[in-house]
Amino acid sequence: MKKAFAIMLSIFTILLSNTVAFALPFSINSQSFVVMEAKSGQVLLSQGADTKKYPASITKILTCGIALQNGDPTDKHTMTYKATHSIDPGSTHIALTEEEIVTVNDLLQATMIESANDAANGLAEYISGDIDNFPELMNQTAQEIGAVNSHFTNAHGLHNKEHYTTAYDMALITRWALGIDGFRDLFGATYYSVPPTNKQPIQRNIGTHHMMLVTSKYYYEGTTGGKLGWTPEAHHTMVTLAERDGLELICVVMDSRTQYEKFKDATKLLDYCFENFTVSEMKLNQYADVPIAVTDEDGEVMAEVTIPEQKFFVVHSPKTAKADIKTKLLAPISYRYNEKIDPQATFVDENGNELLTVELEWDYEKVEPVVQAAVVEKERAHRASFTANWIWGVIAVPLIIYGILLVIRHHNLKLRELRRQQRMNSKESDFDRQINQSINMVNRSSYQSRHNSSHNSGAKSSSIRGREGYRK
Repeated sequence: MKKAFAIMLSIFTILLSNTVAFALPFSINSQSFVVMEAKSGQVLLSQGADTKKYPASITKILTCGIALQNGDPTDKHTMTYKATHSIDPGSTHIALTEEEIVTVNDLLQATMIESANDAANGLAEYISGDIDNFPELMNQTAQEIGAVNSHFTNAHGLHNKEHYTTAYDMALITRWALGIDGFRDLFGATYYSVPPTNKQPIQRNIGTHHMMLVTSKYYYEGTTGGKLGWTPEAHHTMVTLAERDGLELICVVMDSRTQYEKFKDATKLLDYCFENFTVSEMKLNQYADVPIAVTDEDGEVMAEVTIPEQKFFVVHSPKTAKADIKTKLLAPISYRYNEKIDPQATFVDENGNELLTVELEWDYEKVEPVVQAAVVEKERAHRASFTANWIWGVIAVPLIIYGILLVIRHHNLKLRELRRQQRMNSKESDFDRQINQSINMVNRSSYQSRHNSSHNSGAKSSSIRGREGYRK
């Protein structure tokens, strides 16, 4: 049973409560936005972060991420009629046709750079076999990432009232995608040429429309990737990735009403964060020698685990030195095997302000063999104990019965002896009475004889005296 205790050591969890909670010194026109530090996932600035919005083509970040994670860019795919003709007429495409054979890389580049909806459908077909099956995988992936306020109905982002997300969820999705091999290069690509195919003899050249990535009025130094989106219902949406001095930021703006205000908003938000925040890598290794007992259901200790060394990126003010950042640990002193526990660490600055809280990872592979061995040994001991008890039972029961019979026999013998003694005593009493009676009879007879004898003597004396008196 979890006995949570505060071994006050330090920790952090990614919460929107860590978002800067004060009025910005500038205005933002986009209806919702989030700036997230990419390494830690910590939200630095936000507005309407959990408000549901239509994403438009920034949906394709998730589509490309899934395709890279589950496919091979060198594979080839044959387009179907459904994939090429189910998109809205006039929407963005690269004129892919039915039975056209292209590589998965061609589809990825066209989806990300040109925002081609037919290419996005091609990726959905390639991964799920049919474009209608792909949204299930999108929603499953989103839930696993933690984008719980999102729901997707297609691979491209064209409007559907049931196709929505939030600025925070899009930041999470982008952060997830950045960890997939090949995604960073794809996200930062600005130009690509689709080579001739079996249906298209001419090379198709495509280029990005994200003006912060390329030389333009809105170019932003440090921008390394991005994706734009637009539909009449979603208005303008944009995700931008930028890095300066080791601080990598994901900036999401949604529901921007004009074509260029999204670039202006992103620039203001990124400038503010780069000026007011820095990131430090923190090692959590001081608790590796603090054992946590693993017990069975009876509370018996089966093994011990420790918190392995882990690294975290903590965003803080440039005025706070890395050495001034402390940690606090919240963990149980023991837990039952297979019980879910969530030890956490919180990082605080020199003033005690919480910077980040994270859930700690557990290396269960190391404790598993130890615990399993303990379980096996306990079961073996239990079986051995049961067998020994059974054997002792087999031996003891007859002995106990024999002992009881001996006690009964001894009791019966004593009872029989007692009765014999009583009978003997009874016979002796009868004999004594007979003797006494005989003695009494003898005594009476003797007495009677003496009495009679005395009487006779007296009578004789009287007669003599009588005679003598008469003689006188």
